[in-house]
Amino acid sequence: MAEALRSATNAYRRAGRGMSASTADRRVERLLARCASPSSPGLEPLALVGEELTEREREVAMLAARGRTSAEIAADLYLSVRTVDTHLGRIYRKLMVDGRHQLADALGVGGAAGPPLRNDY
Repeated sequence: MAEALRSATNAYRRAGRGMSASTADRRVERLLARCASPSSPGLEPLALVGEELTEREREVAMLAARGRTSAEIAADLYLSVRTVDTHLGRIYRKLMVDGRHQLADALGVGGAAGPPLRNDY
């Protein structure tokens, strides 16, 4: 079942359906955890070539994942709010998520209650 769900996750990602991919991926991870994390080629996630975040995008994404608003991120990084929102749009596309509410899961970090940002680098 986990392999079928991973296949669905990969198909959703290829089709640009980030929210569906995230949902299916969470189900796969729960199944794998219950099965002592087995290994199989059919369980490999889709590698998206050329879709890595820039250093600035990672900074913005980590702050947003911690619950910071665009205005707070802009002030912290000496950017305009519009620039932050532009970065967020690119981040969502690259990570195939639909918004801030999915960033923490996509980045593999805790939300607003997680450890301080400086420890994440």
